[in-house]
Amino acid sequence: MKPYRRKFALIAERPDVTLRVITPTRWYESFQDIVFEREPDTSCEEFPCPIRFSGYGSRFYYRRGVKPHFRDFQPDIIHLEEEAWSLNALQTVHLKRKYCPNSRFIFRTSLSIPIKQRFGVLPVWIEHRVFRETDRAFPLSVNAGKILTSRGYTGQQTPFPNGVDVRHFYKMEVSELRNALRLKDCFVIGYVGRLLRMKGIDTLLEALACLVSQDTAAYAYKLLIVGQGEDKSHFQEIAQMLGISEQVVWIDAVPPEEVPAYINCMDTLVLPSRTTAKWVEFFGRVLIEGMACEVPVIGSDSGEIPHVIDDAGLVFPEADADALAERIRQIAHDASLRNTLVARGLTRIENFTWETIAERTYQVYQELLGNVR
Repeated sequence: MKPYRRKFALIAERPDVTLRVITPTRWYESFQDIVFEREPDTSCEEFPCPIRFSGYGSRFYYRRGVKPHFRDFQPDIIHLEEEAWSLNALQTVHLKRKYCPNSRFIFRTSLSIPIKQRFGVLPVWIEHRVFRETDRAFPLSVNAGKILTSRGYTGQQTPFPNGVDVRHFYKMEVSELRNALRLKDCFVIGYVGRLLRMKGIDTLLEALACLVSQDTAAYAYKLLIVGQGEDKSHFQEIAQMLGISEQVVWIDAVPPEEVPAYINCMDTLVLPSRTTAKWVEFFGRVLIEGMACEVPVIGSDSGEIPHVIDDAGLVFPEADADALAERIRQIAHDASLRNTLVARGLTRIENFTWETIAERTYQVYQELLGNVR
């Protein structure tokens, strides 16, 4: 997806780097079939290849086309943006051992909770094999690194967060879109993401009902929900039961490059995720995208959300609709608070821009190759 490929394009701009990106020809994610499109001005050498099991991060692997990039290109560093127990990881280390055994190897992990593998001993075997080949791991967070250690990885780690492409995510004029969505003359609460119960959208709907019932005379609230998911009809039923269907605008998932315009239609962006036995919010990329668009953000205290927000937004106890309603009300009625959060958000995202992450990634590459003085 174009907004998320900026890191490697920036690294490839360096005169001492030749960088090849191997990527699926197409990928199914967030209920969309995403077809790879080349970036005309990138310094990366981009090679889309066909895969099996599109949409399944742990199961997909390349059907053909990847062998020459190991055998002929002979990379100094292989950087895998996949989990260590995945079939793609196994395929990668197999090709590395066979064709370029001296290459340095990095993998990335988004672990958020300790998990038991669903498919027996095979993923554990793959993971340990990948661990033995690894020169550096890139966990998404410090907590992810701790979980990685508990799973038996003893090598070096460098935590790297998700990034935001500030060429796409920034404050922009969207009055026409806002009017088309019938969001004129109201305070717009927003959500972008999958429509699944663990995302806490029922909490957001209950908070909206609370606001509508208590602030009707003083304020008009609407909720803009952008995304798709298997629980959409369930949430629509909740909205109807709460009597707020007229206050909710539902937009199916849009292409990644269109997301910034919808975020700019929002007066506050909420990520109300709720922890389950098998899942916790491992980052919440939409929060930094909201900050980049100068939209105040609110998040639950699930997983990494409070660490991502820090002091650049408001946090509420997960599943607490009354607390969420109060946070929304604070932002809606306090212009000074809004301005403060926007300013803090712009400062905060300096840690998450692809420019910052690309520079740090390049420094790790230099370390692995022994080029740091």
